[in-house]
Amino acid sequence: MRSDTTTALSQDFVRQLADQAFSRSAGAPLIAGNQLALLYDSTDNFPAWRQAIAGAEESVFIEMYIVANDRFGREIRQLLIEKATAGVRVCLLYDWLGCWKPWLSGFFRPLLAAGAEVRAYNPPTLTGGLSLLGRNHRKLIVVDRQEAFISGLCISSSWEGRPEAGIAPWRDTGLSLRGPLVREALAAFADSWASCGQALETSWLADAAPTECGTIAARLIATTPSTAHMMRLDLLIASFARRTLWLTDAYFMGTSTYLSALKQAARDGVDVRLLVPRSSDIRWIATVSRTMYRPLLEAGVRVFEWNGPMIHAKTAVADGRWARIGSTNLNISSWLANREIDVAIEDESVAGKLAARFLQDLEQSTEVVLSGHKRTPVLTHPRQRQQASLRFPNAGHAARSGASAAARQAARIGDALGAVVRGTRSIDSSEATAFLTIGLSLLIFAVLAALFPWLVAGPLVFLLTLSGGAIVLKALGLYRRRNEKKQQSAATKNNLKPPAPPTT
Repeated sequence: MRSDTTTALSQDFVRQLADQAFSRSAGAPLIAGNQLALLYDSTDNFPAWRQAIAGAEESVFIEMYIVANDRFGREIRQLLIEKATAGVRVCLLYDWLGCWKPWLSGFFRPLLAAGAEVRAYNPPTLTGGLSLLGRNHRKLIVVDRQEAFISGLCISSSWEGRPEAGIAPWRDTGLSLRGPLVREALAAFADSWASCGQALETSWLADAAPTECGTIAARLIATTPSTAHMMRLDLLIASFARRTLWLTDAYFMGTSTYLSALKQAARDGVDVRLLVPRSSDIRWIATVSRTMYRPLLEAGVRVFEWNGPMIHAKTAVADGRWARIGSTNLNISSWLANREIDVAIEDESVAGKLAARFLQDLEQSTEVVLSGHKRTPVLTHPRQRQQASLRFPNAGHAARSGASAAARQAARIGDALGAVVRGTRSIDSSEATAFLTIGLSLLIFAVLAALFPWLVAGPLVFLLTLSGGAIVLKALGLYRRRNEKKQQSAATKNNLKPPAPPTT
């Protein structure tokens, strides 16, 4: 009896410790009482957005990386114009870089004319400098402060594909959310809104207290450039996963620390699987992702490439109990430079549904494997897989099964370059091509720099001028602000002095 009691107390302590670690890493508490529905692709997400916005009676708050000037973008704009004209509070925050083409074409002017409030996040300025690299990559819609939509989808017809040209829709995942967590989503929007101008009136947040309407416990992680909440949580999940860790990512470029966490989990017997695009709307990222395959595969991580035109989802599911959905990609830009928003869900039902969808996605994917004694990743035509291989991995060897499928040759150039510079690991003979590529590239660059110095000097002068000018302008602004404070302080002191006694 004493042993059972001790075990129960120990397990309870571990759960409390894990919850505390998750809360501190995510910078967000676990909030219960929510209702959540998974939404897949544009076929689920776009109709849900249309219906919610069309039914708005009080407010529509949107924080979106891309609002495209295409069929779906114009449809949403028209809905927002109608709502603003009817007196509904409409606030749209778009990312300037993601929307520079609509911005140039005056796409947002009709919204402003209808009474909507529209702001651009981080437009180029003389004082911006290299902060232009940090973007607002969130995809968030909050309607009437009662329902929130969070996803990887933007307001763009790109997600619907081009059926007339035989181009399939993009694969993506989102969710609709009701309950107490909606207030956290609204607070995240308000923080971004305030970073671009006057803050949202506090009454909008003070009055927003959706009651419990479900049984799902989740965290809302609103990452900003000054935090690394999602990066810490992703690393923590990779460490805590005991049986499975299934990842879908659109632009995978994991840091060496994260790659190490995935490899260590696979070596410990965790069934680690990574699903990424084969073809991407940003081609060079897909190429860089392939350079990371070999060390992952050697550690036992299973890598799959999506057969369709693009998989844009950013999801994770671990041990059939924990899941996350949102805008954060597994790369340094999402983790450290951008504003991102994700929901981490601790619910077996939701995690089970997301795991089932992951397995369904694998049916439309091709597995990458190491090819024979060369130990290099190759990709061939999709092979016929046994369902048991996908669903029920052998214990301790889950990530190592399936060693006969294929992907095109990819040497891990980034890892090899790091090894050259740091000398932190042994080099395998299969990396000869990577080292040759690196060496020849550096030699070619050296020759070009010697023959055409402006190739180096020009970009360097531009960056130094941009950064130096931004810093000088910032310093002048700070000097001006300091002088204004001194003048205000002196004026205040003069006003407080007692009047001089009358002379006789």
